[in-house]
Amino acid sequence: MTTAIDTDEFGGLLRAHRRHRGMTQQQMADLATLSVRAIRDLESGRARRPRQETVRLLADVLRLTGTARETFRAAACEHLPDEDLRTAGAATATRDLPVLHGPTVGREHELHSLVELLTVDRQRLVSVVGLGGVGKTRLVREAAGVLRDVHGWDVLWVPAAGRSPDPRELRRIEPATGAGDGPGGDLLLVLDGLGHGADGTAVHRLLERRPGLRVVLTAPAPSRIAGEQVMPIAPLPVPGRALDHDPDALGEFSAVRLFLSHLRRLRPYAPRPAATAAVAALCRALDGVPGALETTAAWGLVHSPEELLHSLARDPECFSASPAVWGPGPVNGPGAVRRGLAALDAPLRERLPVLAAPPGSWTLEEAAQFTGASLADTAATVYGLLVHGLIRTADEDGRDRFRVLHQVRSALGPSAQSGGQAVPGACGTAPEAVRAVA
Repeated sequence: MTTAIDTDEFGGLLRAHRRHRGMTQQQMADLATLSVRAIRDLESGRARRPRQETVRLLADVLRLTGTARETFRAAACEHLPDEDLRTAGAATATRDLPVLHGPTVGREHELHSLVELLTVDRQRLVSVVGLGGVGKTRLVREAAGVLRDVHGWDVLWVPAAGRSPDPRELRRIEPATGAGDGPGGDLLLVLDGLGHGADGTAVHRLLERRPGLRVVLTAPAPSRIAGEQVMPIAPLPVPGRALDHDPDALGEFSAVRLFLSHLRRLRPYAPRPAATAAVAALCRALDGVPGALETTAAWGLVHSPEELLHSLARDPECFSASPAVWGPGPVNGPGAVRRGLAALDAPLRERLPVLAAPPGSWTLEEAAQFTGASLADTAATVYGLLVHGLIRTADEDGRDRFRVLHQVRSALGPSAQSGGQAVPGACGTAPEAVRAVA
């Protein structure tokens, strides 16, 4: 059945995408099997109720995928009339879990912790947070599979795609949170990629309505909905330089294993890639972020690890996207970092460049000394930056140490070296950061 939906910003977005593709209204109409008048009326806003099938056809013609496609669809659905809310909800939520491509490496502990939070601890609202590309969606998808296949839960997956649903948006899925199929009525609702400002009242309404419901959110930062249990996802562990010439020891690190697994898929008939010093340095330069490891490894079809490292030293952003022929890659790299910086509260944004100034890692006590803040204030700052995924723990000398991600240093630019104030969205290059880990 096709459901009619209203439009607001949809017309402008349709026109912008059409012009970006270099198509005339006639060409788009022919490809979408619509009339030129229909395209013209949609772009001008005169057509107030494009059908979902029409929206899908147009998205296919424009070759929209991932976030761009979800944003396009959301623009069409943004002002859905109240009488159509429940009908359209079925198109938003799905009981089919996303398909995982490639292996999940090095997340055994996080997977166990998340499943335990929902089953043993019976937490009802969990926010899985971290930098773009760190693997939040993959981890939650793995946990959802365990809960469905092992524990017999029902699972409802909603791709939020960076949007911030208002109460009406969440009311769309209420019919699907009724009687569950799992024993005891256990139901997992995943809001994947939630934007800032999600309506806490609407989420709590869903939780009150269904005692067996658990809600898991994935987002770059905590939603600040009352009662949420925050679970930050850190990058994968990376080896220290002392191990660079021990292939067996390097192979024990999940970041190295993941990087090599991508290389092996590209060259299945070539000699087995070994864990080398260049591979270890690449993993350090990329901060162990799975999405960054994947997009960089994609270029391994034409570059050796040594060449990849050399290119990364010249331009830390050169491998932030997969080769164009592969289509859009994971959401990571400079764009994810800049969004993370923009989401910071003012105190964290002001202190981050000071913490990025030292070239290596530091303890809380050392950070308090060079920031001039109290130990308690420093601990609160480090906690906040860890939750946002902009710094990571550094396992060195058996002490709790921390370091700012190399991608964050690059995005901060010269201010990271001078201890000046960060400018969200500023993008510089920092080859010295890459050389320091090589």
